[in-house]
Amino acid sequence: MVLRTFYANQGALRGYVFSATRDYHATEDILQETAIVVAKKASEIDAGRPLLPWFLGIARYQVLRWNRARGREGGHVSFELLEEFIPFYVEFENEQAAQRRSALKDCVEKLPPNQRRVVRLRYEEHMDCPGIAESIGHSIQAIYSLLKRMKQDLRKCVELKLAHQEVQ
Repeated sequence: MVLRTFYANQGALRGYVFSATRDYHATEDILQETAIVVAKKASEIDAGRPLLPWFLGIARYQVLRWNRARGREGGHVSFELLEEFIPFYVEFENEQAAQRRSALKDCVEKLPPNQRRVVRLRYEEHMDCPGIAESIGHSIQAIYSLLKRMKQDLRKCVELKLAHQEVQ
């Protein structure tokens, strides 16, 4: 129940964390850390207590940890102000996610056919790496390496497409 509510509020949490960090990759890392804490402490939460403020408190702590780890003060962030914008984050998240999905689709279409096949097997058919390796006749390590390179290349491609869209 708690994790389901966490994931239902992920758009608001993502907007909150991104507004505090202004770093997409840090936002994803912080959300993962927040989810881990939520999962570990889910049994401790009072069932009658509203969950979003609890999630925000955990996310705030994770942002502060992230700032400290990078030698940043983090004092420039007004968490109280960010919390006032929570209703707008969901709308922002939906728009951002749609733009990222569109850019990713374009980038995947530019991959060579053999790499598109690996993407399809992994992410559409949910095949694991040993299964992909067997299916296309490559070593498991080759599949892991290929997926790692493709993720890096796709991330760069998506970021460039999104940056280009912002300029226009």
